[in-house]
Amino acid sequence: MTWPAVLFWIVIAAGVLMRGPLLLYAFFVFGAFGTLDMIPHEAVGGLNLSAQTFCALFLVVKILLAKGNPSRAMAAALDPSRLGVLFIFLAYGFLSAYVMPRLFAHLVEVIPIAVTLPWAVPLEPTAANFTQPAYMALSVGMTLAFTLVGGSANFRDHYLQALLLGGIVLIATGLVDMTMASLGLADLLEPFRNVSGNPLIDDHMLGAKRVVGLMPEASSYGGVCCEAAVGLTFLRPSFHNRLRDLVVPPTILGLIVMAMLSTSSTAYVGLTIFAVIFAMNWLRRFLAPHALGRDALKWEGLFVFAAALALLFVVTLAPAVLDPAYAMIDEVIFQKSETGSYVERTMWTRVGLDAFFATDGIGVGLGSARTSNWYVAILSNTGVIGAMLLGAFIVQVMLARSCNDKGAAEFMTALKFTLLPSAVMLALAGTTPDFGAGVGAKFGLILSLASLKRLPLSLSAATRAENS
Repeated sequence: MTWPAVLFWIVIAAGVLMRGPLLLYAFFVFGAFGTLDMIPHEAVGGLNLSAQTFCALFLVVKILLAKGNPSRAMAAALDPSRLGVLFIFLAYGFLSAYVMPRLFAHLVEVIPIAVTLPWAVPLEPTAANFTQPAYMALSVGMTLAFTLVGGSANFRDHYLQALLLGGIVLIATGLVDMTMASLGLADLLEPFRNVSGNPLIDDHMLGAKRVVGLMPEASSYGGVCCEAAVGLTFLRPSFHNRLRDLVVPPTILGLIVMAMLSTSSTAYVGLTIFAVIFAMNWLRRFLAPHALGRDALKWEGLFVFAAALALLFVVTLAPAVLDPAYAMIDEVIFQKSETGSYVERTMWTRVGLDAFFATDGIGVGLGSARTSNWYVAILSNTGVIGAMLLGAFIVQVMLARSCNDKGAAEFMTALKFTLLPSAVMLALAGTTPDFGAGVGAKFGLILSLASLKRLPLSLSAATRAENS
């Protein structure tokens, strides 16, 4: 265990023992340290357990065990209009993880999650049939916990500030990675890079080092930077004035730059979808007379217009200046299909889809198959039943309506917009069926706001939520 892991354990312990939202802030900050393993490999059979995973676990437990929350959690988990469908999916996922690898053992070929192999192997139970259901349970737990506390305006303020702090740390780790690599001091970051396997921390494209921050590879870093930029952009109207006007905009810009420097094709596609949805959201806010942050619409429009005008001048007067950018985009996007990584990941998805059809749509069990497309991962691992249950829950979340409170309604709408670019990126790089603790938190916040109109928090419950 390295010294950063010891330091992070101290922070987690303090968050567990102290009142207040320290664990929430730590969850977003620790998301930037994807190559830091918190437990020695020998103790867990080589399994990598990140600081963010432990932070999410203790955050869920702390919220669920708060006074009055166990009964509320049970009610929410059993209510079909809230989390009932999601918990049925989780139960089916656990059942499939045990039954399907044994039912179809050696009859179907898969790319296993537990070990990295360049070829398909016969299906059989593996450690991933235990770990992946556990990760899924943690993500569902985040959904449940945030459903309980998201009705508190104070908690939502802390969520926004934690998201902002996490974005700043992501930028900082990217800058540190770039600086240390250029100075030949990359070895100083080794204490933060103790995961097993072979993280691609020194990958290059067109002669330039790809920025990886403290994540396992450039695509991971680019993806999380893109998601953070999306979240801050759409949730910006919900920030308080000083943060909204002075801190959030440069953080968004810095995250976009870092996502581009990662040269991740997934991040580039995510940024493209982000731009399209941003335009749609800007038009929505412009047409809604009571939307939050309407005073900033003109400045956002002027910024986009000025940027487009500047790009037009550059293309017209000095087109050669953009040749490196054209070459990079061509390499990352249009030549992607010629890379070994693309061929390998396409093979993962094809094998997973073949396994789905080979089992007549039943699936090979949660945690049995690795793919490069999250939707295929759900189908191949949990089959038609699991896909229908999870799909029904996601539709329920996206159709949820908020109460008449303008701030809560805008917050819910913004959260739904943040899920859309993530949905596209998961189709390009979702290797496991788990939708993730961060997405689970968004699901929970949306449902907490939807429940306000029919299940308001009592004063004591609201106080506990703010201090959880």
